[in-house]
Amino acid sequence: MVIKFQDKQYELISKIKTTGSGAIDIYTACDTAKSTDGTYTAVCVNDMELARKLVPVTTKANTNYTFKDLHTSFNADGRYYVIFSHADGKTLQQAIETGNYNLTERLQLMKNIFAQIFLLNMPECFLYEVLRKDNIVVDEALGIQFNYFFTEVDYYWKVQEKDCMNRVSGLIQELFAKELEQKSSRELMKFARDVEDGRFAYLWDCYVAYDNLYETVLIKNEQQQVKPGRIWWRAWEKLKKMFPKIRAVLAAALILSAAVYLLLTLPNPVMSDNGISFQKIGTLEVK
Repeated sequence: MVIKFQDKQYELISKIKTTGSGAIDIYTACDTAKSTDGTYTAVCVNDMELARKLVPVTTKANTNYTFKDLHTSFNADGRYYVIFSHADGKTLQQAIETGNYNLTERLQLMKNIFAQIFLLNMPECFLYEVLRKDNIVVDEALGIQFNYFFTEVDYYWKVQEKDCMNRVSGLIQELFAKELEQKSSRELMKFARDVEDGRFAYLWDCYVAYDNLYETVLIKNEQQQVKPGRIWWRAWEKLKKMFPKIRAVLAAALILSAAVYLLLTLPNPVMSDNGISFQKIGTLEVK
C-alpha cells in the first residue's frame, strides 16, 4: 500500500501492531523517493476524533525543531498519518536479558539515554512512550535510538514530568539491579533512592545528578572499589529501613507498660481495706 501526500510518497512495508482499541495501525514504511534513507514508523490513526487530539503533539509546527525523529504528519484517504524515524536492532529489553554488559557499559548506556532525550527535546507524551525498554534500541557502540509505537496513546493527554521520572526510575532499577541488590555502590544507591522518592522535580535535575556520580562510580569501578557491601553494612541498611516499624512497636510498648503501671499502682477503693464509706446515697440514709 502506498500513501501519497503532496510531493511525498510512502510505501507501507509491514504491519507492526494495532493499538488504541483498534483506532491506530502502526507500520514500517519507506519513502519511495528516498529508498536509501532507511525505514520509518508510519502511524495510521483511523479515529479522526483521536487524530484531532494528537495534532498538537504530532505536527512539525507545534513541536521543537530539534525533535528530528518526527518527520511529517498529514491527512490522506480519510486517515491521519504520522511518520517517525524507525530504529532497527537490539532493544534495551533484549540487552538486559542477555546480561552481557558490565558496569562501565551500563553506566554509559544510561548516560546515552539521558543525552538522547535532551538532544531530541520531544513532547512529554513521547518521552513517556520511549522510556520503555522495548522502545529503546541499542547499537554495538552503545548508541541509543528510540521507536514510537504509541503503546499508551490513551494516556497521552495526562502525561506529566513526574510520570516520565517514574519511567526513568524503573530503568535505573533495572540497569543497576546487581549493584543495588549487593549494595556495592553508595553513590548509585543514593541516586536510585532519590529518583524513586521523587526528590528531583525535573528530569534535567536528575540528569545533572547522574552526570555528577557517573565519573565517581566509573573511577571507583576501575579501581575495583565497587564491591558487594560487607555484612555489617547490609545489616545496617536493613535496620534503617526497619526504623519506622521499630519506633511504632516501641511506642505501643511504652503506652501499654504505662497503662499496666497505672492499673497496678493506683489505689482501688473497692479492693482496699480502707475503703470509702457513704452515709447517704441520694435520699436514702445508710446505717
